[in-house]
Amino acid sequence: PQPRHPQPYPSYNQTPHPGPAYNTPLPPAYFTQAPAPAPAPAPARRSAGATVALVAVAIAVAIGAGGSVYAFMNNEGRGTHTNPGPSASGDDNVNGNGSGPDDESAVPADYLGTWTGSIPGDQGGSSRKLVIRQGGVGDQVLSLTAEGPLALGATYHCEFTAPLAARPGEGEPVRIGPSTVSVGRPAASCSPGKPTELTLLPDGTLRRAAPGSGESLIYTRSD
Repeated sequence: PQPRHPQPYPSYNQTPHPGPAYNTPLPPAYFTQAPAPAPAPAPARRSAGATVALVAVAIAVAIGAGGSVYAFMNNEGRGTHTNPGPSASGDDNVNGNGSGPDDESAVPADYLGTWTGSIPGDQGGSSRKLVIRQGGVGDQVLSLTAEGPLALGATYHCEFTAPLAARPGEGEPVRIGPSTVSVGRPAASCSPGKPTELTLLPDGTLRRAAPGSGESLIYTRSD
């Protein structure tokens, strides 16, 4: 009989079949595919009322930004200023009876009376009426009425008053303090003015100028 060969022992050095990689977890399902982006929401439609309100605001801004009036400048009321003025103040009382800090009559007689001027502009001409009254330092000796057109067919009416700043010397201009608004329609179109100087010119006209600015306006006596 043939001798039986013993079965070989298993090779313990053989490489076993790889098992599951426990240290490498499968990626979660939400990493396997990016979600589809959500559709963009449809733009909200403005109601008719909201559109009307926006148009009204735009008109108000155009009038306020384009119609601010300064009572002493060459381009006053021309719609070139951007800063809207404060509401009209009713506290200013034009007073020519010399009841201020200096109750003497300090305004030279040649300056007294009513003076008128005009300013051309893109929207049409604007008118100015200047009234100078007698009074002392601190009295409201000057009043100004300014009227003219604004954009979109609107108009403005502004009234200002200003005090005598100092008693003028012989041959000196009449110094006027800052003006304040007494009436403003619309209020946003009427702004207080800077100090000014009044000077009688050889031809009998009156120049009102803002010192150091190069801005002035010529008035003609109307009374």
